[in-house]
Amino acid sequence: MKNKNDLLNKLLNSMAEEYFSFNNKIIKVNNLKEVDFQKIALKIDKEDQKYYIENNYLIDQDNVYFNKESVNLLKYKIQFLGKIKSGQHKVPYLNNYRYQSLSIDLDKGLDLLKKYQKNNHNQASFLHYKSNLLAELPEERKELLLKLAAEAAELGYNLYLVGGQVRDLLINLPLNKDLDLLLDGDLKEFFDHLEEKFGYQYDYNNKFSTGFLHNEYGYSIDIASCREEKYHFPGSLPLVEKADLFSDLFRRDFTINTLVIDLHPDRKGILYDFFGGINDLKNGILKVLHNYSFRDDPLRILRGIRFQILKDFKLSAETVELSRRSLKNYDYHKLALERVFTELAYLFDSKRDISQFSSILLNQIPVLKLIKDNFEFNSSIDANFLKGEKMLALSREKEVEVNHFLVRLMILFYNSKERIIKSWPLSIPEKKTFIRKNWQDLNASVFDLKDPALRFRELESYQPEELIMFTVQNFKQEYVEEIFSHLQQRDEIEIPISGHDLLEMGVAQGPEIREYLLEVRDQILRRQISSRREALEYLKEII
Repeated sequence: MKNKNDLLNKLLNSMAEEYFSFNNKIIKVNNLKEVDFQKIALKIDKEDQKYYIENNYLIDQDNVYFNKESVNLLKYKIQFLGKIKSGQHKVPYLNNYRYQSLSIDLDKGLDLLKKYQKNNHNQASFLHYKSNLLAELPEERKELLLKLAAEAAELGYNLYLVGGQVRDLLINLPLNKDLDLLLDGDLKEFFDHLEEKFGYQYDYNNKFSTGFLHNEYGYSIDIASCREEKYHFPGSLPLVEKADLFSDLFRRDFTINTLVIDLHPDRKGILYDFFGGINDLKNGILKVLHNYSFRDDPLRILRGIRFQILKDFKLSAETVELSRRSLKNYDYHKLALERVFTELAYLFDSKRDISQFSSILLNQIPVLKLIKDNFEFNSSIDANFLKGEKMLALSREKEVEVNHFLVRLMILFYNSKERIIKSWPLSIPEKKTFIRKNWQDLNASVFDLKDPALRFRELESYQPEELIMFTVQNFKQEYVEEIFSHLQQRDEIEIPISGHDLLEMGVAQGPEIREYLLEVRDQILRRQISSRREALEYLKEII
């Protein structure tokens, strides 16, 4: 069985190439691990070294080497390119034009690296790893991706696999069927081409230059054109403009989601890492791409918290501080609540323990101000949230179906006014449950009832979520045990006779039938009836 980090370690231990075009020639840079860089430096005679900065980069007669693990990588990469441009560095060139498609114009590369430097990306570079990652995908998936890429190439376009599929592949997590593809080209033309050639149906959003490709394999294939985004106000939907791969990756949420696998027939399998995403993935760190990331899209804060809780990543200290400053300094009143609740649901629907969410709220990031700007998290809410997580864990253990999202929401926003709750994008039943708070009417004396049938009838009028809320506010072991015993009985108890039996016994159609069935259930709960025969005999006695 593969270790979680086998693929990551293989990449980190290998050389990453980089290509710059300058004066119609190609400059190749070999980015090595520090130990390999040091071996090269020791091996090359000093007279053959054209330029050498200890532990950072070296130029000899035939090659350029960089230490890709240097904390000063970006600083010296900018210096290196600047000295080539000014003529201070004489470097070996490649005349082979097969590298042209892998290269970036030196001036453009220099401008981008300076831009990344302003946003503290000290590991930024244009690294190419000649990987065999596509071989790690299921065969059907790989063939479909390469088929689509070949069709894109036929139109002169490039197709890339990006996002969660690449991230999860590298850390050996189970792969879902969601495929996020990035097209450097005209998306509408690409869709039309696929429809004409293969009959594929598609949904296209011209405003955002995105689309969904229907396919016979059941994959969820989202394709977007390379684009950059501009925001009119904090949290607004973006205005989209056509851009290149570099701009598209820079607009994304976290560095770990900027890793790209090239699918083009001439470059298939090459992994691009422009922002140190592989290192961050190895270290389990979440870093934003730029200082205005949370101003543009505050939902990235919720997404980062979700990744920390459910995927075992950790928000970097800088990212936490940026999120706090953004929530304090920017006005998100125009942010659509539907978008906030959709993102929150990815976390709150989770059938896992998310106790960590309360400690993040209490100590670090007041993200729920996106829902209610005067929201204050205190020790009482914290204690109830932790109790709620224990109750939800019990519901999962005992296989009792409970709306996790609603329970968590009700605990956190317990004292919210009715008009506020009504404005939220919840279902009508969810709103009614939250607003009515029926569990407040449940008297604890019900647990003192000796008759199990009467106790069952008292409790069955409450929804599972309401009973969970009762235990959160009345946290006693005997109540917890009794309520979960009751909820399990709800699912397990079977009445061995039906309304049809009662009709045959002469009972008229109507509410009487239901009452007789409940009478039988009462006797089952009292352990007086255990079979269909006994149930029928009991009915003959009371009808």
